[in-house]
Amino acid sequence: MLYYDLGKDITAYTTDRTIGRDGAKIREALDMPHAPFFYPHQIHTDKILCVDEAFLSEASDRQKERMEGVDAVITNVPGVILGISTADCIPVLVYDPAHHVAAAIHAGWKGTVLRIVEKALCLMQQHYGTLPHQCACVIGPGISQESFEVGQEVVDKFKNAGFEMDDVTTWMPDRKLTAPTALKPHIDLKEINRRQLIKQGVEEQKIAISSVDTYTDLQYFSARREQQGTVKCGRILTGFLLK
Repeated sequence: MLYYDLGKDITAYTTDRTIGRDGAKIREALDMPHAPFFYPHQIHTDKILCVDEAFLSEASDRQKERMEGVDAVITNVPGVILGISTADCIPVLVYDPAHHVAAAIHAGWKGTVLRIVEKALCLMQQHYGTLPHQCACVIGPGISQESFEVGQEVVDKFKNAGFEMDDVTTWMPDRKLTAPTALKPHIDLKEINRRQLIKQGVEEQKIAISSVDTYTDLQYFSARREQQGTVKCGRILTGFLLK
């Protein structure tokens, strides 16, 4: 497990492929064998769920229903283990120590286009009084710009959504072609999400960025490297436990 220093009252983590989304192993690593443990079924949307006392009091089937289609979770309830799953997409953690509330955000390129990081911070402000300049953040293991080859249509979706892409896009030889003149765009998802945090008011020095490229680091699952057709690879989990 990777651990992040977001403050003394939170344990923030990322699993590797040996643990993945195994709740028992995560509880053991966090020394919380009986803690409630949740992660959503993500579908690359901008839907965000606040995990509050009302949610925790619901029946398990209702909890599962409410976790469907969610791509970010927020809570201020101590003792609950939350996380989001990734296998190349960018995981983002935000912690507000003043109000003891945290968010785990799944930011694939589709969620990034939808500005899910910005929306999560706005929801933290609305529901909990969070002030972004007081927050500490982590951008966790995910695909690097060098590894993230996309089509021009993906770059265009960002541009059409109002993103300035020139300095977060580089052109590299097409991996599927041998002709050296065939170039494809590569975009920097970690940097685009870092800029969303800053845009909302998070201070640059309070944002830690993992150097791990899940596409090249075999300790982590990579959908681009491992998935073939309908055969899917596993997922890592990035999340937190409020003390």
